[in-house]
Amino acid sequence: MKNDNNNDNKIRKKRVSSSNSQSKSTVRKSSYTRSSGSSSSSKSSRGSSTVKTSNVKRKRRVPSRRKKRKFSKTKIAFSVFFAGIIISFSIILAVIFSSLRDVKPVTLADLNKRTYVTTTLLYSNGEKMSTAPSIGKKTPVPLSKMSPYLKKAIVSIEDERFYEHHGFDFKGLVRSGVMTLLGKRQGGSTITMQVSKMLLTSTEQTIDRKIRDLYYSTELEKKLTKEQILELYLNNFFVGKGLSGAEAGARGYFDKSAKDLTLAESALLAGSTKNPAAYSAYKSDKLDGTESKEDLDHRILTFVNTKDDSFDDPSETELKMIDKLYNWGLINEGVYKQAKSGAIVIRKAVNNPKAKERQETVLGKMKELGYITQKEYTEALSEKIVIKLPEESKKVSNSVEDLVESEVISSLMEQGNTREESENMYYNGGLIINTTIDPKIQEAIESEYNNSSNFPGNILGPDGVYQPQSATVIIDYKTGQIKGLVGGRNISGRKTLNRATTPRQPGSTIKPLAIYTPAIDTLSITQATAFSDARGGYRFEENRKWNPKTTTNGSGSMSLRLGLAKSSNTVAVKVAELLGNSYDESVDIMIDYLKNFGITSLADNKATSDSNNTDRRFPALTLGGLTYGISPLQLTTAYGALANGGQYIEPTIFTSIKSFDDQSIVQSNPEKKRVVDPQVAYVMTDMLKAVITEGTAGKAALPNKMPTAGKTGTTNSSKEAWFVGYTPYYVAATYIADDAGVRTPDGKIVKTRNIGGGSSSSAILWQKIMSKIHKNLKVKDFEKPDKIYFTKINLRDGGASSYGVNAAFIDGTSADRVSTAPIESKKEYNHESENKPSGNNDGNSGDGNNSNNDNKPAQPDNNNKPAQPDNNNNQNNAGNNKPTQPDNNNNQ
Repeated sequence: MKNDNNNDNKIRKKRVSSSNSQSKSTVRKSSYTRSSGSSSSSKSSRGSSTVKTSNVKRKRRVPSRRKKRKFSKTKIAFSVFFAGIIISFSIILAVIFSSLRDVKPVTLADLNKRTYVTTTLLYSNGEKMSTAPSIGKKTPVPLSKMSPYLKKAIVSIEDERFYEHHGFDFKGLVRSGVMTLLGKRQGGSTITMQVSKMLLTSTEQTIDRKIRDLYYSTELEKKLTKEQILELYLNNFFVGKGLSGAEAGARGYFDKSAKDLTLAESALLAGSTKNPAAYSAYKSDKLDGTESKEDLDHRILTFVNTKDDSFDDPSETELKMIDKLYNWGLINEGVYKQAKSGAIVIRKAVNNPKAKERQETVLGKMKELGYITQKEYTEALSEKIVIKLPEESKKVSNSVEDLVESEVISSLMEQGNTREESENMYYNGGLIINTTIDPKIQEAIESEYNNSSNFPGNILGPDGVYQPQSATVIIDYKTGQIKGLVGGRNISGRKTLNRATTPRQPGSTIKPLAIYTPAIDTLSITQATAFSDARGGYRFEENRKWNPKTTTNGSGSMSLRLGLAKSSNTVAVKVAELLGNSYDESVDIMIDYLKNFGITSLADNKATSDSNNTDRRFPALTLGGLTYGISPLQLTTAYGALANGGQYIEPTIFTSIKSFDDQSIVQSNPEKKRVVDPQVAYVMTDMLKAVITEGTAGKAALPNKMPTAGKTGTTNSSKEAWFVGYTPYYVAATYIADDAGVRTPDGKIVKTRNIGGGSSSSAILWQKIMSKIHKNLKVKDFEKPDKIYFTKINLRDGGASSYGVNAAFIDGTSADRVSTAPIESKKEYNHESENKPSGNNDGNSGDGNNSNNDNKPAQPDNNNKPAQPDNNNNQNNAGNNKPTQPDNNNNQ
């Protein structure tokens, strides 16, 4: 047994050992002996023992490899983890450094300067136009002139650890983050951070802004005392209704100084900060007829009544209350007359129940923090809140400033701000608005509007507004910039009706846009194409039933050029019938072109399915008797597209909005689109020049022979008179008309009057204004594009003629005949219309004398008996949106 064991040991020694060292063999042998667990195994077990040895060896090697693999994976995981931390940390640092790359030093002087800034409007040359108006203008006051209750209320509800932290509240930030993860919105900003947001950064919801606020909040705490920070907050915080700051809020809601606010009023004002739109102290409500003088004293609210607002027309009850308000002395004569006429809407200010609920929350927090006693808490809860609005400041209306205000606020809302935030930024944000208005052009318009002799039949209306009213818009069509605008004359009060942006019936000014431009764009119709101006001979059955009448001699053929120059209604309808293969297709094409020209006020029942409220009919689209009409601003822009070689540019009234410290907030970027090719636009310009040289608008010619193109327009019995024209520099539209639907103090509708001189009155006013503007401008012609040539044509038959007038043609098109017609007189080529009907006119309106606008075509007048003129019923009453019917006699 002993020998066997020795033999086994030797064998194992040789197999295990790779060294001749005796000591190593002994160690390995000893190790094996311990692991085998037996020294007296029999020879028969030797084989088994050998197998075990083999197994033992494998078991010792396999775990070693697994450990190595596990160690390798762990090492990789730790490496990736630490690399991720390093990368994340690097990204965070990069974001922080990027956010803080242009931070500015914090000084109290700079912050005070920002607190006292006012939004400023600048002319296009950089001169000051005005400052933004606001009834509740921000009026900063020292902390000592604010109620101590207000300071405590703000700290309690906005930042209860204000006196403990050093700029930001870590607990508040963590709580805000947790609530955000839970889907609940809760601010974590301290009062100091909010001062940064109000004066140094913005309301933009970005990581970049929040990082800057954190930085500035720590800087503010280093440089300013807590009292100075609180004073800055209280002079700038927004409390709704366009009111910023403690003094403005106290004056705007309670007509008192901030130092006189009670505990209850202070808590109400502080509570509004969470959501000024929802928690403002009052809301507006209708008059119900039960109110006493005391109920309404200093609680009257006035709003402009337009077709785009959500106000209902005044009820009989409200109209009676307006009389009471005037008799009680709560409204002045001007407000009374405008309210009775429906131009403005009157509402009352009533306590907001949501504001009361929020006030109770604020009072509870103040009691919890020990700022007020139980007794003070109880008394404040039961105190009646009395809303008292301040007297409204008087300000003469300026249509330009009102339009700038509207457009800027809309642009700020497009940046993601709410309406209330946008209004606050405009009124109190110290913005710099660079407008497009040229002061010399604006003065040229206003000086003519101050001359009442420019307006035939000038009277002071029953509502205290002069009639007829008027509007003029002038645009640099190469940029789309509005250079001058007047939306009414002799108007008092802010935000009154802006006639420059209010749709009116366009009359024949619609023809170049809806009919003649699409016709030239076909390339199969030229300005030499001849049409009969006689009544009848219409292509479509609907038009044969309607049977519009001629406004010219109606005795023969007339070239397209002469048809436009003389504003022939019959020629216009016959041209429009060639635009499509059917009545509906022709209508579609006219609608499409008008929309491409930027006209948005069309009543298109193809989209609304309202058969009783539609402009999808020939009388509306060819003669301009639209459901709502077209505003002077949109009509000016549309003609500007023709002047600009067929490219439409969206009109703009400001180029940029900047912050107090010259940081860009909004840059104007008007929409641009091509309506027609430059060649088509140029031919239309050449035809519209003929309106002045050969047609109805000779009185619009400028004295320095500056090339001018344009179109006259009148509606039924000349109730509305237009001229829209352009030069190589500017495009302008002018209209004159009585306001539609004016009410007398007893509620009766005043009928609109005819404008003496018709469209000549508007053409003369246009000429006076544009003559001043072009006085020192170099005379030049419209730029002619490639692929245009001129040839002489006879205006009567459109044939090529050596004795005719030069007319523009697009390459590939030409007159389709040689003229044989003689020239009747020199007037044929140099005609000044006096807007008098000529020829066989029978007095019917172009819309079938349908004063109710029910869209039913009139039956043809087979007996040639004249219809009765429309003397009484063609009123465009406010609120019912019924169009003035087109007049075939005078629709020039």
